[in-house]
Amino acid sequence: MQRHALACRYGVFLAGVVLSALGIALITKAGLGTSAISSLAYVLTFVIPGISLGTFTLLVNLAALAAQILLLGREFRPVQLLQLPATVIFSAGIDLWTYLMRDWTVGAYPMGWIPLLAGCVILGLGVALEVLGDVLYLPCEGVVKAISRKSRAEFGTVKTLFDLSMVLSAILVSVFCLGHVSGLREGTIVAAATVGGISRFFREKLGSLLARTKAEDGASGVSVQS
Repeated sequence: MQRHALACRYGVFLAGVVLSALGIALITKAGLGTSAISSLAYVLTFVIPGISLGTFTLLVNLAALAAQILLLGREFRPVQLLQLPATVIFSAGIDLWTYLMRDWTVGAYPMGWIPLLAGCVILGLGVALEVLGDVLYLPCEGVVKAISRKSRAEFGTVKTLFDLSMVLSAILVSVFCLGHVSGLREGTIVAAATVGGISRFFREKLGSLLARTKAEDGASGVSVQS
């Protein structure tokens, strides 16, 4: 029973990873920028054309995983190395969703807001499922957790600062390499302002649903035994 519950939690986490990849692909497809967490990887696709967003996402996350190991030292649990295959799925998912949407033309500027807002909702749902799974983090969230743990700062505060640092890094790389800011637009601001709240909404709704389901399962189990 315990193994079944753990398998379900990993399933919830992986569903969140796949949905997060879809959300990022949709936000990027809108042509109005990308999410804060993907901003550096997205800018790098302009700096080195021909290398996909998923590939750069993988590289950024590998750097974040290495940072976790350095920060935590002996406190880093070997099970967290499973972040590596999760990151591969996440990065490949971004490229796969992008490929499947390759023939979709967004059209005029107002139409770009449809995939942007849909992407924000789906990304928020994906992040919520990753948290509700409660088994792993993707490396960028993992390094935020590590910094929070070491500094004893609140996770949400560190997460906000980390996202800002990703955007600032993307701006600096873009200006230094291209001479102007590329890939960061109003969609980046909208995603940064909304995804956290959307994720919180889904966590509350789905969390209470899962808790109620567990309670009903427990009650039915007791009645069968009696």
